[in-house]
Amino acid sequence: MNTTYIYEYCEAHLTEKRKRHSEGVRLQAEALAERYGADAEKARIAAVCHDLYRGQPIELIDEKIREYGLPERYLGNASLAHGKIAVEVMKRELGIDDPEILNAVSYHTTGRAGMSLLEKIIFIADATERDRDYPGVEEIRETSFRDLDLACMMSLKGTIDHLIEQGNTVLTIDKDTIEAYDYLKKERLMDSREQALFAAKLLISKKAADVTVIDIAEKSAFADYLVICSGGSNRQIEALSDDIEDAFAKEGILPKGVEGRNGSGWVLIDLGDVIVNVFSKDTRDKYNIEKVWGDCTFIDVEE
Repeated sequence: MNTTYIYEYCEAHLTEKRKRHSEGVRLQAEALAERYGADAEKARIAAVCHDLYRGQPIELIDEKIREYGLPERYLGNASLAHGKIAVEVMKRELGIDDPEILNAVSYHTTGRAGMSLLEKIIFIADATERDRDYPGVEEIRETSFRDLDLACMMSLKGTIDHLIEQGNTVLTIDKDTIEAYDYLKKERLMDSREQALFAAKLLISKKAADVTVIDIAEKSAFADYLVICSGGSNRQIEALSDDIEDAFAKEGILPKGVEGRNGSGWVLIDLGDVIVNVFSKDTRDKYNIEKVWGDCTFIDVEE
């Protein structure tokens, strides 16, 4: 690839607004590439090329869709079409044939199931570059440098929610976006043992007392694991319960039900195969759940 020609071409064809945005995406993509060990040059090329046809008149967009034989579903939809047209220009006029770069540009708006590392980087760099300003962008931007998959999930979920608020349905939202979110969510789902240990370690980090994990799978039809802990006050019990709900929500796991609260001395969070119980010391002593399930296996959380 003639990178000098590629950069000169983009410089000549991008509007000033697109140049600033693409520069922001480039900077973010390079930083993410360094963080995750991706090819910086590929990230740079994808970043500067990704919006070659963004902001063009819809008449020109539709003309290019027909010229390049792209699916008719892109007609009249510049948001989805511009990346697909950019890929054709990159192949035909810039001599770029690297599938990683081309896919990163093609799916930078929608994402897709099974995205490569470079695709994820360009997708999230486009969503979080320096000039992006929308509710939640700072959290997604920060998350992208510690958990790229989670950041992509957050961005995809935000897009889906926004489109639904505008009157779309799951059937009218681009299928690549839906499939990308579902794929990442499935990849991140923990099994029940991992969920129990995740909850236990979180509770320990939040200073919960006497955190215990019990494997009840062979003795119970309603769950696989119980996680039990104590809080020193009603306020701490509430805070620990909120921490569990928030942490699992970020993993795409929402509770089936929450019982207790309001100073009851016991909050139960039903996560499906895992039940988390946050007690006051007195309530825990009263119900003595460890004794009730005393013939089950107690898991060493630290191990």
